[in-house]
Amino acid sequence: MYAPKFALLDAVFEAFHPSEPHHYLAYVAVNPEQQNRGVGAALLSHHHRQLDTLGMPAYLEASNLRNRELYIRLGYRAGPPMILPTTGPTIWRMWRGQPNTAGPVAFPESGPLPRRRSL
Repeated sequence: MYAPKFALLDAVFEAFHPSEPHHYLAYVAVNPEQQNRGVGAALLSHHHRQLDTLGMPAYLEASNLRNRELYIRLGYRAGPPMILPTTGPTIWRMWRGQPNTAGPVAFPESGPLPRRRSL
């Protein structure tokens, strides 16, 4: 029932995925009972320090305005939104450039990636 919608979502994500090398944060979640306590921000900040040591940019998709604002506070830049061809949320593409880049970082070009492997 939902499999075709998830396949379409994956295809849209694939079509708009940046072609520049980066770390892709597919999912991050915090137990609902622990939300609004800074847990997600702390987890991401810890991970960002590791990425910064490597000089690696990061990319993710935000599925709601609340998360989008969190990612902006953590140094991400919002790219053009993706409007799904079926009923669903607006998805914002988010890019956090390399830490040593001076000034605003342009949103990277999109391009097809090699097919992701299934787990």
